[in-house]
Amino acid sequence: MELDERGKVILVVDDSECGRIATERLVSLAKKGLRADVFIIYGVNVKILPMTPQEKEMKIYMDLGVKSSKLVEFYRDRLENEGINVEQINIIFGDILDEVLKFERLINPDLIILGVGKHNFLRGLLRSLQERLIFDTASPVLVCKAYEAKEVDLGKCAKCRL
Repeated sequence: MELDERGKVILVVDDSECGRIATERLVSLAKKGLRADVFIIYGVNVKILPMTPQEKEMKIYMDLGVKSSKLVEFYRDRLENEGINVEQINIIFGDILDEVLKFERLINPDLIILGVGKHNFLRGLLRSLQERLIFDTASPVLVCKAYEAKEVDLGKCAKCRL
């Protein structure tokens, strides 16, 4: 990539703390000089049973749409306030992995950024989705985990003295 050329980044977010953390990592990279057009993919891995009444299904999707729109606006505003160009936003209800893989083939990004949470029994399906995304993409993937910042005394840290 030429020095004046802008890269392409896919930012995969959701309504969890992990989505916010991934967004903040992108902001941090931009402050350190990353120049890229960002494509946000907001995903909700939702499955509605076929026997669900149509009115109830419509209400579920309407509620998800309103919530998703608000969160996507938050993410876009956060990035644009830091001078990051948000090129496109995709909101996906359903199979997030397939959509990310299709979009990756379409734009050929330089980097995919996503947040992950701790593994537990209830989030096992989401975890496998994240792992598949990491290993099934051809682009480099930056995985951001939620953590608590800790103060480090550089004088006492053995790794920092090397």
